[in-house]
Amino acid sequence: MSRDSILGWSFILLVAISLFLSFNIWSKVPGHLPSAKTIQNTQEVTDLLTPIKPEKILVYLGDSFTTVLKPSSYFYDKTWDVSKKLIALSLTAAPEEVDLAKQDYFIHKNGMEVVFPAPLPMSFIRQLFDISAGEASGSEEKLIRSFLVIKDKELMCYLIDSSGNYYKIGQVPDTAEIDALIKEINDSDPPMYAKLTAGVNLKVDGEVYVSLLPYELPVYSFKREPVAEKDIASTFFADFSIIRRIEERDGTIIYTDGQQGLRIYSDGRIEYNFPASAEQKKGSSLYEAFKTAIDFIVSHGGWPEGCYLASYEMPGKTQKDSSYTFNFRLRVGGLSVVNSGDYIKVTVEDNRVKYYYREVTWLLKQEGIKDLMTPVEALNTAVATKNIRALSDIYPGYMAESNILKPVWIVKTGDLEVIIQDLSE
Repeated sequence: MSRDSILGWSFILLVAISLFLSFNIWSKVPGHLPSAKTIQNTQEVTDLLTPIKPEKILVYLGDSFTTVLKPSSYFYDKTWDVSKKLIALSLTAAPEEVDLAKQDYFIHKNGMEVVFPAPLPMSFIRQLFDISAGEASGSEEKLIRSFLVIKDKELMCYLIDSSGNYYKIGQVPDTAEIDALIKEINDSDPPMYAKLTAGVNLKVDGEVYVSLLPYELPVYSFKREPVAEKDIASTFFADFSIIRRIEERDGTIIYTDGQQGLRIYSDGRIEYNFPASAEQKKGSSLYEAFKTAIDFIVSHGGWPEGCYLASYEMPGKTQKDSSYTFNFRLRVGGLSVVNSGDYIKVTVEDNRVKYYYREVTWLLKQEGIKDLMTPVEALNTAVATKNIRALSDIYPGYMAESNILKPVWIVKTGDLEVIIQDLSE
C-alpha cells in the first residue's frame, strides 16, 4: 500500500472517530432536542404519583461514590419505578423515629434517596402509594421530603422529614432487584458527585452534592402557542345556548353562565372561577383534593409534559377556609424554569374546583449549547455578589428571558432561590 493510501485511510479513520465522539458527547447532553418541539398535553395521567415525580434521586454506589439522577437522566425512570415498588413493600407499619447518623451509616453502602419536589404529609404518601395505615402514629402529618433505601444485609427503608429526622418504616428481604439496578448504573460510568462541606464564609444546611464534571446544557428559544378559543370553552361549558360571551377592549374573552366564569386572555392564558356555595362545607382530605385537581387539569387542557407539584397550601384552622391550592411548574429537559412562575394553579374546595389558572403551551427549539461555570465557581460568585451565607442546595436550571431559556445555576438558601449567571452576562 502506498504512502498516500495510508495517509488517506488514516484521515478517514480520524474523521470517523471525530464523528463518533461528537455524537457521543451530544447524545449525552440532557434535554437535547434536534428540532422544534411543543410541550405535549396528554389526556391521561397514569397515576397520582406522576405530578410528584422526584426532583432528583441520589444513588449511593458504595465506597463513598455517589451519582445524582435528574428527570432527564437515562436511568431516572427505571430507578423511580424500582423505588416506588420498594417503598410500597416496606411501608406497612407505624414509622419509628430513629437516631441515624446518615453519612456515617451509608457512606460505604449501596442504596438510593428519592427527593420529592415538595415535602408531603405522611398520611398523603400512604394514600398515594395505596398502603395500609398500620398503627396510629403521631408522625402521620410530618412533612416528608424524601425516602431512603439502604442495603445493610436486608434493604432498610427510612422516611426523612423536612427537619432531617429519620423514620424507620421496615425492610425488604430480597435485594436482587436493587443490586442489579445499582450495578447497571455503576457499569454505565455515571458522573460522580461530591458532598460539599462548610467553608469559612458559607454554612451548608444538610447534604449537598455537586458534579465533579463540567456542565453543558442546551439553550432553547420558546414561543407560546394558544389553543383555539372554542376548543378551550367547550371543555368548560356543555350547553352554549345559555352561555354569554363578552369581549373586552384589551382582547380578553369572557364566557359565563351566570355562575361559573371563564376568562381567555389575548395571549392565550386562561382563568376559571366557580365561587363556592354558602352552604355548610363538607371538607375533604389533601389526597381527595389533589385527585380532584389532577382530574380537572387532565380534562381541561390535558396534563403538560414535565409538569410537577411545586408547592401547595393547606386549609386554615377555621371553618371559613376549607380550600386547598396546588401550584404546578414546568421542567424543561428535566430542569426547573426558575423565574417563569406557576404554569398551572388550582384551588379545590369541597371536592370541587373553584379556581383554575393555566399558562399557554410552549413551543421549544434548541438554539445551541452553553458551557456553565463549575458549581464551586457558582458558589464563590453567590458568596461574593449575592452575600449568600447559608446553602441548602445548588443545581442547574433555566431562566426565561426575552423568549430564551438560558441555563443558569440556582443557589437555594432557605426557601429562597437565587439565580447565578456567568459574570460575563
